[in-house]
Amino acid sequence: MDESNSVEERNNDEASKRIRKRKSIVSTGIEERNSVEERNNVAPSKRIRKRKPIVVSTDIEERNSVEEKNNEPLGFFAPFRHLVKMGFRLRLLENESLAVVHVPGPSDDAFDVNGNCHVWSIAKIITAAVHFAHNYPLDSSDRFFLDYGMLSDELLTFMASSSFDFEKSLYNPLVSKWPLKINVQLGYIGKSSTNFVSNIVEPSSGEILVRNVIQLVAIDKETRKPTPFPSWWKEKHGDKAVRKEPLIVQKLSKPDDAHTYTFRVSWSETDMYNHVNWASYVVYSINALHHGIKEGVLRGINKEVVKNGVQRMQMAYFGECVEGDQLTVYFWEVEDQPRTVYFDIERDGTSVFQNTLTFHQ
Repeated sequence: MDESNSVEERNNDEASKRIRKRKSIVSTGIEERNSVEERNNVAPSKRIRKRKPIVVSTDIEERNSVEEKNNEPLGFFAPFRHLVKMGFRLRLLENESLAVVHVPGPSDDAFDVNGNCHVWSIAKIITAAVHFAHNYPLDSSDRFFLDYGMLSDELLTFMASSSFDFEKSLYNPLVSKWPLKINVQLGYIGKSSTNFVSNIVEPSSGEILVRNVIQLVAIDKETRKPTPFPSWWKEKHGDKAVRKEPLIVQKLSKPDDAHTYTFRVSWSETDMYNHVNWASYVVYSINALHHGIKEGVLRGINKEVVKNGVQRMQMAYFGECVEGDQLTVYFWEVEDQPRTVYFDIERDGTSVFQNTLTFHQ
């Protein structure tokens, strides 16, 4: 009897030990899972807290409180005030001859199926940065970079031509594009035309990813015809010009055997003036290009060439279009110009835009 009790007690003790051990193991597993969950939940938040927001130092005077800035009318800047909330920041260097605009970078829909950033998205980023630099009031006296706000009170400016040079690193997924820095400078002042030079810079390395020149023409608000720039503006800022010459884009001669792509302008392709946005013409060109690739009418351009990304783009504007206009894109290649396509967009038989695209090798 004693022996049987002793055996039972030993068995019970061993069973209890096994149960306690299993409980210990289960408990440890739960603690480990909890620990992992806590690390998954807590560690990222710690890392986020360690990544302090990028605060751009500025030479611009603070004129009002944040609340007042959010609520007050900003005059001519009003159409672009959303850029402030998006994170655009401005500072002036080199005796206010250089505007440095810090921008968040391209959005996720700015990339194509090959992972390359659309050139029209880059064009829009530069345009936004230039508008921001020109129209953001610097202080309570409503000073503007290069007095462009004052200039805009007297006349309008419209784009006549533009050129872009895209470095191959722009298409390298290992090169960060968030955020970006865009340097804007006066390039040239003529009688009734001017241009601005903009470079997109990767902030951490200082590498230039895109070089751009925009040629603008001064337009009289009443007659809607070219008009000279005021003499005070040329005298005050002429010595800040870094290019010293206009951007001249030669007009293309369309061949008789050019390929065609026809469409109608949609409302979403227009701007705040209800005209076709200048970047939309770039979209039309590239849509026509891919139409040509699909139809197999191009000899030197195919999907593999397009994957390399655009190296150079030159554009010239001759007219304006509005919603509902039917446009025809004529496009062609030249035998001794590899990886290059030429475009001429017409409305009712009249050229309104021309473009040349050259792709990286």
